[in-house]
Amino acid sequence: MQVRIEDVSPVEKKLIVEIPWQTVADRLGNAYRELGKGVQLRGFRKGKAPRSVLEQIYAPRVHADVAEQLIRESFSTANRQHGLGAVAEPRDLDGAQIKKGEPFSYSAIIEIKGAVEPTDYEGMPVERRRLAVPEAEVDKALEQLRKEHTELVPIEDRTTTTGGDVVIAHIKGSIGEHNIDQPRFGVDLDDSEREPFPGLRAALTGIAIDAKQHLIEVEIPADHSDESLKGRTAKLTADLVEVRAKNVPNLDDDFAKDTGKAETIDGLRAAIRTDLEARETSVINSEARQGALRELVKRNQIPVAQSLIERAVFAQYNRLRQMLGMPADKEGQGLTPDLLAKMAPSGAEEVRGQLLLEAIAEKEGVKVGEDEVMAQVNGAAKSRNMSPAKLRAEWERDGRLDSARWSLRQDKVLDLLVSKAVVTDVDQLTAPAQPEVSMEQVQEVAASGIHESHEHEHEHVHGPDCEH
Repeated sequence: MQVRIEDVSPVEKKLIVEIPWQTVADRLGNAYRELGKGVQLRGFRKGKAPRSVLEQIYAPRVHADVAEQLIRESFSTANRQHGLGAVAEPRDLDGAQIKKGEPFSYSAIIEIKGAVEPTDYEGMPVERRRLAVPEAEVDKALEQLRKEHTELVPIEDRTTTTGGDVVIAHIKGSIGEHNIDQPRFGVDLDDSEREPFPGLRAALTGIAIDAKQHLIEVEIPADHSDESLKGRTAKLTADLVEVRAKNVPNLDDDFAKDTGKAETIDGLRAAIRTDLEARETSVINSEARQGALRELVKRNQIPVAQSLIERAVFAQYNRLRQMLGMPADKEGQGLTPDLLAKMAPSGAEEVRGQLLLEAIAEKEGVKVGEDEVMAQVNGAAKSRNMSPAKLRAEWERDGRLDSARWSLRQDKVLDLLVSKAVVTDVDQLTAPAQPEVSMEQVQEVAASGIHESHEHEHEHVHGPDCEH
């Protein structure tokens, strides 16, 4: 096999291949022998049809299969022997026709990573926020902890519902064109954030705790966040199944002990502050890393293969779908050419960042030790309440262990960049982190999934007991 490689661009090569006729003839012979074993033609016993007859009937199919096989194998060999580092299958094939007695030849364009030589990555300006956790954040976290330790108890001293109760009701009726029938629908009369629609809590407050066929009629505002509910009229009846009162713990030393975090309420506040500061420090470090990465990419606008950009956009697109509560689009059917074009710049920047970090890791000799990998595995295993050995085996089986190593290595390179940067401590970042996609693109992805995300929800009202 003869191979010639020509430069097309920093991230593209032209591969020109010629394979001797004898190799092609041998492959054709093998193909016809395998075909003949399973073919039964009129006038011939099974497996006994001569090649000349098979060629008359099956030549186009056999030639196409053999050509595909020759291209695949020669591409793999050339990629390995010449260290091309191809990032996609060959495209723009030219030639690749089997002609009797002639060498099989073709040319194709191959996309590669290209040489990456990162420069000017020391002394980059990076902003880092000063650590600041307001007392109000401690109060908020303390109140959330209090909610988590709140008990729901039977009501014994009154006959009507009141604010703070949690009501379980059988809700029937309609909201606009949507029919509703939910046997156990939960509503927290004290939680405005999770109210399914405005007016429902008020309609269930101050009524008998054993009320039946309680009428509810509410006009849902046109600006309500749920597309399937806004601007519609809710006409419902409620049979109260169960009503519970909240037993809210006092913020005292006994409560602190019950949480298992401290012996006194002051100690609990201190423990909460320590946790919040640790989380905020993690966020601050992440911001500094991303600031260093943005500056690195800005200083190194390396060319990027189109296939890598499209791959990154596809990953971003499905991350967006996941964020919006939509299922993954494995075939990318919703990723229209227009949306692909809009997301391409952010995809290109993401790929540039990854390639630059890999190159710096090689240049600076950044390694990830097995102890660091196991620390990651142990942390994940603890959160999932499973043995580290079992989780490691699971990650190794599906490739996530290599992903963990890759992620740890990138984080170490980013930390290296920050350590080499000129860091300015600020109260607020002057260049806040930019989202990988714009709000317009988020809206486009959301709009493309409205039908699929709502077609099974016509009989559902969101509430505390649903999984949304």
